[in-house]
Amino acid sequence: MFYLILSLVQLALTPLVVLGIARFRRVSQVFAFLLVAAITYNIFAHIIFEHLETFGAGAVIAAGFGLILFSYGDHFFFVDSPKKMSWLFIILVQVFLFLHATTDGAALIDVHDAGLGAHLHPEKLSQSVLLHRLMFEAFIWKYFYERYGHRAALLVLLNIAVGTIVGFVASQAVFRHMPSYFDLFEAFMGGALFHLVYDYLKENVLRIRHRHG
Repeated sequence: MFYLILSLVQLALTPLVVLGIARFRRVSQVFAFLLVAAITYNIFAHIIFEHLETFGAGAVIAAGFGLILFSYGDHFFFVDSPKKMSWLFIILVQVFLFLHATTDGAALIDVHDAGLGAHLHPEKLSQSVLLHRLMFEAFIWKYFYERYGHRAALLVLLNIAVGTIVGFVASQAVFRHMPSYFDLFEAFMGGALFHLVYDYLKENVLRIRHRHG
């Protein structure tokens, strides 16, 4: 419950985060690098590798599926999307963001309170989700604010908040009945979170290399 509340507070502060990024650009770039580094460490050291012993290749497949699903979803909805700004497309974007938020909310569950057994570092998944959302929500706010105004951006944040709560509540019910699958879900979320790392490297590291090439 603690991480759920923290995620909702973080969500409410998104407009201030975006203002801070715009005002302190150099500091925000360093902060973004540290966030990506922390997420990468958590994913490989405490999320995916710790579950290889339990599910073996299944953990790798689940992580790969999460990476492909969310990377493709972000690319489809937010790259060159001005060409697709029909009402149907806008509705599909909101459905995607809602589902994205439900998976995040599901990952904020307290595994000990839910009776999911012993986990070495159960808080690492929740922490990684919060770090990921800090950057993703800033992007979402800026994206919708610049195109549709602050009211539309606020409604999008509300959509994400509802999805987060639904995912959190549903995950407690689901994993109480199927606790053995939580490790596989963690691996899936590890891959899903890694799409942010991939996007960051593509937009920053590879672009810098291309400029110097």
